[in-house]
Amino acid sequence: MSLTFRFPNRQEVLTLIISNLAALAVAWTLYTWLELANLSMIFLTAVLACAILASSYAALLSAVIGFITFNFCFTVPKFSLLVYEREQLLTLLFFLLIATVVGKIAGDSRARMLALNASRLAEEQERLRSALLASVSHDLRTPLASIIGAASSLRTLDAQLSQEDRFELLDGVLSESERLNRYIQNLLDMTRLGHGKLTIERDWVAVDDLISSAIKRLASTLVHLKIEQQCSTYELPLLYVNPALIEQALVNVLENAARFSPLNGVIKIAATESEDGQALLFSVTDQGPGIPSEMRERVFEMFFTGNQGDRNLHGSGLGLAICRGMLGAHGGKIYAETGPDGIGTQIIMTLPLSIENQEPIYDA
Repeated sequence: MSLTFRFPNRQEVLTLIISNLAALAVAWTLYTWLELANLSMIFLTAVLACAILASSYAALLSAVIGFITFNFCFTVPKFSLLVYEREQLLTLLFFLLIATVVGKIAGDSRARMLALNASRLAEEQERLRSALLASVSHDLRTPLASIIGAASSLRTLDAQLSQEDRFELLDGVLSESERLNRYIQNLLDMTRLGHGKLTIERDWVAVDDLISSAIKRLASTLVHLKIEQQCSTYELPLLYVNPALIEQALVNVLENAARFSPLNGVIKIAATESEDGQALLFSVTDQGPGIPSEMRERVFEMFFTGNQGDRNLHGSGLGLAICRGMLGAHGGKIYAETGPDGIGTQIIMTLPLSIENQEPIYDA
């Protein structure tokens, strides 16, 4: 054993005191019922507790403390470190030997387990970094390539282009620039959410304004789709939220629905009060391939990109994760269900109407 003497740290001291006092109390209670050798198992348990909860060093100290306590309180003569009976002396020596060995083995096993967990955590962090780099590489390169291509055509083919062609290329530049801006905004929001720095500056806002603004921002993305609003927005109460964050959550959900909707498909947007009047429910329903039941919770995890349903390999795995964070910061929730008649996906977002209920909800 290569143990160097040092002063135990706070965790080791607390574990030593609590475990050995507990062992002493139990042993003293059972003293008249158990043999001396059986009582030593109680102090051996304290050694194991120190090894598992603290370290091998704490286990060694616990073995020494247990040896002294056991000798002082339970061998003849009591309340003395002397030992008159040979059998009791052998019991003490065997206890010290076994406690030292078992504590060292258990402590080393704990250290190896912690090292393994640290290694797994490092691997997971590296996987997330790789996923982020792959996502950034794909989702930034695609709109940039379109912008560069359109700008290049405008520059080199200017004399050959009609006014209509120029407008079409400029519309493409504008559309891809807006897409690039949304993606960068998602990255920034995800960073702020991860560091707990997302500012919630609330204001009263109408539901109709949020929906209209989100649709307007996605005008170029939704151009080949039909949008149906199934809500009486004028009868709904105002929301006391951060308008920019909730609008961004709506944009992310709508963009996700548009990405997997068929050409000329229908996206339905609804907003209603809950039955108890305590929350407002937004729902966005598409006609896409849908999300398998086993993936409906995982689609809101960061960087999760399933290879089927509404999250395929071309997604970054950020949009819906950000929605959950933004709604959670307002005390709301988001979840996915199958669309009506088993067609497509319905994403439902809830926001509390009562200010007192708008405490942040952060999922693990």
